[in-house]
Amino acid sequence: MLPSKAVKTHLGARLQTPNTHGVLLNYKRILLLVGLVLVVIVVLVGAYIQFLVSPTLREELVKAIEANFDGTAELTDLQISLFPGLSVSGKNLVIRQHGAPSELPPLISIGDFRAKASFVGLFRSPRRIERVSLEQLRINIPPKREKEARREDEDREIPEFVIGTVEADGTVLQMLPKKRGKKPLVFELHQLQIKDAGTGQPMRYDALLKNAKPPGLIDTEGVFGPWDVEDPGNTPVSGKYTFKDADLSVFKGISGQLYSEGKFGGVLRRLEAEGTTDTPAFSVTRAGQRVHLKTTYRAIIDGTNGDTLLQPVKASFGDSEVTCQGGVYEKEGTNGKSVVLDTRMTRGRLEDVMKLAVSGAPPLVGSVSFRAKMEIPPGEQDIVEKLSLDGVFELAKAEFTDPEVQNKIEDLSQSSRGKHDEPNDERIMSNLAGSFRLANGTASFSKLSFNVPGAQVKLAGHYGLVNEELDFKGRLLMQEKLSGTQTGVKSVFLRLVDPFFKGKNTGTDLPIKITGTRAEPKFGLDW
Repeated sequence: MLPSKAVKTHLGARLQTPNTHGVLLNYKRILLLVGLVLVVIVVLVGAYIQFLVSPTLREELVKAIEANFDGTAELTDLQISLFPGLSVSGKNLVIRQHGAPSELPPLISIGDFRAKASFVGLFRSPRRIERVSLEQLRINIPPKREKEARREDEDREIPEFVIGTVEADGTVLQMLPKKRGKKPLVFELHQLQIKDAGTGQPMRYDALLKNAKPPGLIDTEGVFGPWDVEDPGNTPVSGKYTFKDADLSVFKGISGQLYSEGKFGGVLRRLEAEGTTDTPAFSVTRAGQRVHLKTTYRAIIDGTNGDTLLQPVKASFGDSEVTCQGGVYEKEGTNGKSVVLDTRMTRGRLEDVMKLAVSGAPPLVGSVSFRAKMEIPPGEQDIVEKLSLDGVFELAKAEFTDPEVQNKIEDLSQSSRGKHDEPNDERIMSNLAGSFRLANGTASFSKLSFNVPGAQVKLAGHYGLVNEELDFKGRLLMQEKLSGTQTGVKSVFLRLVDPFFKGKNTGTDLPIKITGTRAEPKFGLDW
């Protein structure tokens, strides 16, 4: 029997329609098979890398380190992972420079390090490492040594690489001294980030330096390198800095909050710097009066010992300006650095200087100039007690701020010229000059000369900056005879003693003394 038309139609449709479900099953089986093959390949490649390639990478890493730092490298642990990208971590990396004395610490030591790179970066030229993190990084820059004969391996090829970012917070940089027994110069880098570090090229850095005295953080950025393999101390460095809220009260005897900014450049062993400082409320503690102190400076810093050559420093406060040249260095037989400066003031006001020396209103006001050698030795004493000055000064057109004292000076001038019962509309100005030496909190004066019209005072003695005691002796020279300084009966009686106090040429020569304290001076004849 022949099939019906409906059956034929059904069978034809089945013969012409593909088996979609079966094909999908076949695709899944193929994909699963490919996946299994890939897994096997990955496992095999991973095993190959772990057991064959890793030692090669370790050797390459050590080779690169030794070539870049001209030394030998040691590390206790190294872990390498290749997925999803290259990741390297290790511990206790120590790098020692070839030919360095055995007693010196290693050139570089690192507690922990981690590095990451992409496969694309590894196949670039130069190879690129994305990020490196370093912990407990210590760098010890050795003193300059005599150049050695070239080694056979010195011309070996240095692997080229670039590191995108290096983070090394807590880094300690030490400049080792030439002389044994001397302390190294230490820089503590509270934060440190380096960009584009690599073989034989300069790198950008951004750091926060922890300053010991005065305490505070110095924010600095600039360019470092390229690293000098033969002489690390000759590695170039440049940049700019800001130093905020430095508390000067850690130096006994002074106070104020200092702000400073500037720039520097050179090599690690010798830097040249210039900048400014601003201390709005600077004061010497004993005087207790504040001045707005500003300075500009140029300096050369010896990176091997921290000695600083200042050339020059210009300081201004009020209407006065002081120029200083000298240095900060360790003198023979001392433990610490001394400040030794040649100071000069050509345009100043005595009232500005007095604010740094005495409390309350200044006893004198006027124009002042001086030059002196200043020294501040190391130590924890009050700065007033350890400050040393040796120089000469000149005070012109000065007036006493106490009206009673000024009136006496004007009366002295009138009497010394034999002027009596005359209207005194003249404002007497005083001139003062002499040599002085300040040491151990006591100011000693020699050839001290005080002049007013008609009279001159010549004194020698000392003044205690701490106890404010006066002890001066000298002579009062007057233009007029002693009897001529008085009128009436006093003048008659004084004629009897005129011959005993006659000056070298004419007039009067009286021995005098000044004792007591600054607040209560006592004047008298020194018989």
